[in-house]
Amino acid sequence: MFAFLLASAASAGTWPPGSTINPGLSADITKEGFDAIAELIPSFLPPEIPIDDMGDGYPGVLDECYLGGYEYALTNDKVEIEVAGASITPGSGVLDIDAQLLVSLNDATDPFGLYTMLECIEDTCYGYVNPFPVNVSTSMMLAVVDNGDGTRSLDATMGDIAVEYELDGANDIYLGECAIGDVEEVLNWVGISLYDLILSALGGTLDSAIADMGPELETAIEDAFASASIEQELAVGDAVVNVKLQPSNVDITPASARIWMEGAFSGEAAECVASVDPGGSLRTDSDLPGPTDLPSGVSSDYHLGLMVGDDFANAALYTFWRSGLLCYTLDEGGPVPIDTSMLNLLTNDAFAPLFPESKPVTIVTRPLKPPEVLYTGEHDLGLTVEDLELDFFAELDGREARMITLSLDVAAGADLEFDGNSGNLEVAVDLAPENIVPSVSYNEIDEAANEAILQAFGGLFQTIIDTVAGDLLSSLAFALPNFSGIGLESIEVAANGDAGDWLGVYTWLGPVSYGDSSSCGGCGGTDTGSGSSSDCSSGCSGGTSC
Repeated sequence: MFAFLLASAASAGTWPPGSTINPGLSADITKEGFDAIAELIPSFLPPEIPIDDMGDGYPGVLDECYLGGYEYALTNDKVEIEVAGASITPGSGVLDIDAQLLVSLNDATDPFGLYTMLECIEDTCYGYVNPFPVNVSTSMMLAVVDNGDGTRSLDATMGDIAVEYELDGANDIYLGECAIGDVEEVLNWVGISLYDLILSALGGTLDSAIADMGPELETAIEDAFASASIEQELAVGDAVVNVKLQPSNVDITPASARIWMEGAFSGEAAECVASVDPGGSLRTDSDLPGPTDLPSGVSSDYHLGLMVGDDFANAALYTFWRSGLLCYTLDEGGPVPIDTSMLNLLTNDAFAPLFPESKPVTIVTRPLKPPEVLYTGEHDLGLTVEDLELDFFAELDGREARMITLSLDVAAGADLEFDGNSGNLEVAVDLAPENIVPSVSYNEIDEAANEAILQAFGGLFQTIIDTVAGDLLSSLAFALPNFSGIGLESIEVAANGDAGDWLGVYTWLGPVSYGDSSSCGGCGGTDTGSGSSSDCSSGCSGGTSC
């Protein structure tokens, strides 16, 4: 019973391995953000829609010229659509979508043809319908649905689409080069109006095109958020972690639409940290700030805001730590020669009498505590690592003996830097030697040399970092895509929440040129790494392979 109480006390304030943290993240789309997203609506409507040729007839008395009958044919007609304006407005539980269109049927330079045969008299008219306004309105509901396999996804459901316009055949349809008045009058006797035929072809095509827009818009929104749902295995070094991220709730108000996301991290425990595992990551249980609760200095007109909780970030760091991410063994087989000359360099030759000839040295890291994040420091994202021990081993008297142990307290930082020209989002890591506080916790030979060890440590640490994580730290950059020409223009980053436990990344959207094939000449340019127009490393992430 006493052991159980001790175990319960030890686990208080922690998230056990594999815990689902909800909310771990949230995404807020504001009214201004929806205004930017509404610019995508034209991409869901084709600018031009051909109409199948149509016609009919009645043979009458004499088949060869329709005596007592008629024939007509409508050819080369096509509907042209221009989006004059569009808006997506968050309401109470729904998104209201409105679009103002200008629609026409052909034009004076490319008219449709109208052939008629009446009482053995042939005629052909040419015509068009000048642009006229069309108002389209609908609503969309967003909900999180259970897929039945332990996963959830965002479901978008479009409501009925209302299409409103007014057309008058005689006034809005231009027909020339024929005796249209006589033709219309004669066909009226058999219950046919050429004006109605033209309007019916136009209206049916327009209604069909707008009706098709609904499922396409639903799919686009669902696909956009599906890309934010993650269930995959990540490998960093020898550490392998399973990540699961998915939506958990949707809340739409007149101020914004908020998507709540839950996440979990799991992985096999590494033997190197088993004895010091605290049993979980740090748990603070802080409240998620509201969409309008902004940190000082952040503009209130942001479009898309992403909130990342420290519990979520710490769970990720803990899981990687638990999987052995910081457990390294550096020896003579590595890219940098490590031998007893390093010990002499550190200690002002205190170990020279023991090693008259150079011998290999092995450095083993022992991370005694998992890393933790800090959002309120001088960097966008702070990272603290306490009690990271470096054990130096060398062969002495026929055995591998520990010579020195350095204990490190690390205060690293990272900033998010976005280039609106190239679309590159870079994570700039600050891991300078002055942010590392070393202490000597063990010295086999001469404790008097400890001060010299601390003075010489900076250069050694830089060598170790370059060896272990140099490639990783230098490649933390991502080329962002655009969606139909809309992408990220700028970002602001700041801590949020009463205790600064949430990292807010606030973004602005708009038309961009990066992220498609035109950004690097169809991906035929040279990868210069400069972010220029010929740089395929940063300009072709929008679905085009370089």
